[in-house]
Formats: sequence, structure tokens, C-alpha cells
Amino acid sequence: MLGGALMAPLYAVADRIPLGLDINRGIFVQEIWQARKPRLCVANRTGKDQTLLVSRWRSRAHPAEPLLQWPIEAGSTVCHKAGKLAGEALIEYRLADGGAALGLLHAPGAPATETLEGSGFASLMGINGTCPTPGTWTEQASLWIKGGQVASLDLLTTVGADGALLEFPVDTRLDLPLLKPRSAESSSLLIEHDGTRLAIKSRPDTVAATVHRVRLEFDVPEVKQPTMYLLSGRQRILQTGWQCFVRGILVEP
Repeated sequence: MLGGALMAPLYAVADRIPLGLDINRGIFVQEIWQARKPRLCVANRTGKDQTLLVSRWRSRAHPAEPLLQWPIEAGSTVCHKAGKLAGEALIEYRLADGGAALGLLHAPGAPATETLEGSGFASLMGINGTCPTPGTWTEQASLWIKGGQVASLDLLTTVGADGALLEFPVDTRLDLPLLKPRSAESSSLLIEHDGTRLAIKSRPDTVAATVHRVRLEFDVPEVKQPTMYLLSGRQRILQTGWQCFVRGILVEP
């Protein structure tokens, strides 16, 4: 289990303000980009209807200033454009009606990844700000995947070292239904799949510092309401060992 890597707070800025959203509160936020414009998709796993307040956070000495307010039905997932957050520094997430603060995240900042210029949707950060994996992201043609069918998304990675690069699935403490890849294919990386564990590895001719594309395929369950599923694995980081890799996959009825 990689649960230890997912405990909030995730990391801290220079003055020791913890960043990351508490994964034990039942609210899960996935940042998604299209044509260099951000969206925030939020899953409500608290068991009751909630309203999420998204606010400008200035400092400990000043109350947060509300910017956005999103109602979310119990068990459902919503997505909203988040361009209004551009230019902000830290953003506080809190449940309405006296709910405790969920935590702080950096406001969505324009990523440098050139592939975001297209019409597809890309995710560069983990759920709730967890599991940063620089140089690895996901891309898909549509924001939502239709339930009850076979679907796919692309995993892109610039890691080109010898040995294992990524493995799926890996257990986490995130309270989201798991979506396991049923197959994968790549023209530049080695795929090993024994029916349970999927491993993505470099080959002898793998070129380092090059973006490698892996097509992951899934059997997507039918759903009765918009639902965030979890793609959960781990990535080999040369300097530090294994790093958790999590993304929210959006499924609609």
C-alpha cells in the first residue's frame, strides 16, 4: 500500500504552510486542462449533499475570500471551469454550513506541456494535489467517459531510464472506486500484463528524455450518476524510488 504517500498535508511552501487536501474528508478534486484552460472536477463521497466553497487564501491572519461555490449531490461528481482562479496564489477548499477546511492548493497555473494546445483533455496532477509525477500525464479525447463500454486514455511519460517505469494497479487510501486497465500498448515501451498486474518498462532501444505514449484500455462500469473512478499505480523515480501515481477518471451514465 502507498497510503503513507497520500496522507495530507502533502508538502509545504517556504513559510511552512501545508498544501494538499485532506483525503479523509470524502471530497476529491481533480484538475483537468483543455486548450490551456483549467477545470476542477469534484467527487462527493461524504454520504450527503455538500456545497464546496473555493476561496482566495491570503494569509493565516485574514479570512478567505469566496470566489466559487459548487453544490454536489451525495455520491456524484461535478466539473466546473476554473479560469476565475487564474492569477491567484493559494486557494482554500471548504465545505459550506460550517464545514471544516479541506486544505490549500496552488491555484491552477498554465502548464508548459505543449500537448495541451490541442482540443483534448489532460491531467498533470494527482487527486487533491497528491502524488506529483513531473513529466508524466494523461490525455483523453473527452472529459467524460460513457459508462458500460470499453474506453481508453493515453498515458504519456518522459521517463526513459532502464527498468520498470510504471505499474498498475496499486492500493491506496483514496475512497474512490478503482478502474483497472485491462490492456495497454505502446510503440516505444515494453508492456507486461499477467491479467492482474500491468507493468510498463523501458526497452533496450528506449530513448531517454523522449515523450513515450501508452494507450490504456478499460472496461468501464455502468453508473447511475456522474462518478469519479480512480486510476492508481506507481511510477519509478530514479532519485527517490517509487512514487504513487493517481488520477481521477470521470464516468457518466
